[in-house]
Amino acid sequence: MAGNMGWGVIEEEGWRKGPSTSEEDILYVKFHGEGRWNSAARLAVNYLRPDLKKGQITPQEESIILQLHVRWGNRWSTIARSLPGRIDNEIKNYWRTHFKKKIRAHFR
Repeated sequence: MAGNMGWGVIEEEGWRKGPSTSEEDILYVKFHGEGRWNSAARLAVNYLRPDLKKGQITPQEESIILQLHVRWGNRWSTIARSLPGRIDNEIKNYWRTHFKKKIRAHFR
């Protein structure tokens, strides 16, 4: 299959898993225009996980992150399980941009 880059394609109950084909790429470019691949990834994630929360982390979620980080450290996927709709990478990035510097400054 063109465009599969050696990953293989699995067809199961009408779902095809793997990278997009050349034909799918052409259709996407016709519909969305060239150079819009970031939006393709965003649309795919939203389609696959419609329950994902978007936007800022709330003060309640921040409190949970702090409490769970004390308990579990940098186990971001474990912490994410306690925050429905949030993914581990988002929590990790939030931690690194908001808390890491504050904690270092506090213990100096």
